[in-house]
Amino acid sequence: MKEEPDANGAFFNSISKEDLFRIFLNQVDLCVWFKDVNQHYTLCSSSFARLLGYQTSDAIIGKTLHDFIDRDQADAHSAEELRIHKQKLPILNKEEHITLSGSRATQGDLWISYSIYPLTDTDGNVCGTWGMAKDITDVKSTEQKLVQKNKQCDDLSSKIHQLSTIDEVTNLYNRKYFEEMIRRNMRLFSRVRGRGYNAGFTIVLMDIDHFTRFCTENGVMYKEIALQYIADILRSCARSSDDIFRVGEDEFGLLLSDTAFEGGEILAGRIRSALIRKPLVIGEKEIFLTMSFGYSSYTDQLDASELIQQADQNLFDSKEKRSK
Repeated sequence: MKEEPDANGAFFNSISKEDLFRIFLNQVDLCVWFKDVNQHYTLCSSSFARLLGYQTSDAIIGKTLHDFIDRDQADAHSAEELRIHKQKLPILNKEEHITLSGSRATQGDLWISYSIYPLTDTDGNVCGTWGMAKDITDVKSTEQKLVQKNKQCDDLSSKIHQLSTIDEVTNLYNRKYFEEMIRRNMRLFSRVRGRGYNAGFTIVLMDIDHFTRFCTENGVMYKEIALQYIADILRSCARSSDDIFRVGEDEFGLLLSDTAFEGGEILAGRIRSALIRKPLVIGEKEIFLTMSFGYSSYTDQLDASELIQQADQNLFDSKEKRSK
């Protein structure tokens, strides 16, 4: 026959509340513990005992946290509990990486999430603490794997972006990125001009004079050496704010942000001087390469191709004048 609750609501008159609580502590998966005012364990769940390497909770009674983890961490926890005694404020949902160092520890490092509460008597005086914890090592391991996986994805994405924007011979930006950067700057400076500021940028196109003849006279094997030499010259002359590109076989480009047409001509002069001061050396032979330049500055072009076409035409006209 089903037993009805008595007036006090108790189903099992033969089992004390203390025994019921002990049954609960032995069955619950959550790590639960109680400490006295001197931070000695007075009661704990079986799960907590197993976490520390013991078969039964009775083996924990009378010990302190210093018996199970390294001294520095135990001292920090002791200071936390003293603050709880004094302020009567709990610590909630704190995550911590701990190292078990007790003689029965079956695992070294683990992550736990825990909360600690003040334990008060009937008069409201703090007589100890009690707490709950759970092992979140697997969760943290998964999080770390996800972080590592995300980093690998970011590195791969960065590598893909680099491969799609960098010229592999000179390590300068390529033509695709040249056009993208022009479009980006056009949008930027269009907004700036819309606010009343007279700002813009200049692009410089340049190529190596008589490069086909150079390859014929010196051998195609020196083609890449010459291109890398020019790339180094451009890097040494450009400002840190300038972007440098290889945009064709022997054609290079510069994007000079917030620079007028005259600024492009000044930079071209520095490049010409550098080519004279530091010639290309092949064996014991010095070769003085020269370059032709074309310029265009952003005004109100509708697209990047129009700006590039103007610089290309200016470059063509420059070469025509020099050939006469």
